[in-house]
Amino acid sequence: MKTAIAVDSLLLRDEATFLVELVLNLFPNSELYTIVHRQGAILGSIERRPIVSSFLTHRATGRDPLRKNLWIMPSAVKAIPLHPSIEKVIVLSRGYVHGLTLPEHVERLLYVLDWDLVDQSGLGLQRFFCPFVNDWRERALQKYPKIAVSSEALRGRLELPNAEVIAPTYRTEEYPFVRDEDHNFNFTHHLIHTQGLSVAEFKTLAGVLLAKNEMVRVLGPDAHLAEAKAQFPALEFAGDHCEATSALYSHQAKAIWDLSTSFFPARAFGALATGRPAVVRDLPIHREFLTVGARFLKDLSVPAIEDAHQEVEGSYLSEDRKLLRRAGLKWNERLFKSRMSKFLGARDS
Repeated sequence: MKTAIAVDSLLLRDEATFLVELVLNLFPNSELYTIVHRQGAILGSIERRPIVSSFLTHRATGRDPLRKNLWIMPSAVKAIPLHPSIEKVIVLSRGYVHGLTLPEHVERLLYVLDWDLVDQSGLGLQRFFCPFVNDWRERALQKYPKIAVSSEALRGRLELPNAEVIAPTYRTEEYPFVRDEDHNFNFTHHLIHTQGLSVAEFKTLAGVLLAKNEMVRVLGPDAHLAEAKAQFPALEFAGDHCEATSALYSHQAKAIWDLSTSFFPARAFGALATGRPAVVRDLPIHREFLTVGARFLKDLSVPAIEDAHQEVEGSYLSEDRKLLRRAGLKWNERLFKSRMSKFLGARDS
């Protein structure tokens, strides 16, 4: 059976890329279909597959081509040319690509990872097209007789009571655990991930921690934080790196501040896997997954950050590192691959 796998974008490596690679491994002869693809941006096994994209690929020169072209997204997705020989389509949707035009005879399976890949706030004139685009993508869900979603929160939001929940995973093997008996730990710093933080939010958070005489190390994209670098020369910026580097910085952290709003808190789980607590935004998705070792930040006001810091300061030495490690590894690759293989019928491929 010739199989196609459809994803929203292949523009950069992010928390969804690893999941795509795992599904590709289940279907080694499959082809990839996507809305936009930037050649050479992903590398690895993905780039070695045949990749078919929409006409928006020719506009994928800027930072966020999906957002810039939201108004024509339905046309672009429906025009993706599915090869006539395809008999089975597996859609890993982050909110848009499931609107593909599919022939009646094609077996179709949908896994909704995310619904908020494109930030629809502050769009200017494009905001007038948002109701049309959102109605189109919601109606497109009805084309799939078999649907899975990445969380209970997403299942409730999309009003899909019959959808199966298959939790995502992350690169757990990149987060080794150093046992207490093998190392005399000195917890020296707070680690901030920049993903999901505006410049103003970052400056507020960093300012509070530095005022508490904390050493602060920063991981993640930081080109937009030039003003903060000048204002806070004591900050240690390490840049944007892979999971293995995150693990190195996590091991001796009092806490890891991951204030992103992704569909799955991979960086927070990475912190737990190294035996350290995480501070996250107080969101339903975080309450669902992070049942151990997390501090929930209701907002990024100075009092809220100070309260979270005080809570960390009173507990970081007494954390049960092995308990946090078990919580961090709960949603592992083996479990994800097993559940996805069953859902997608990989044995038949």
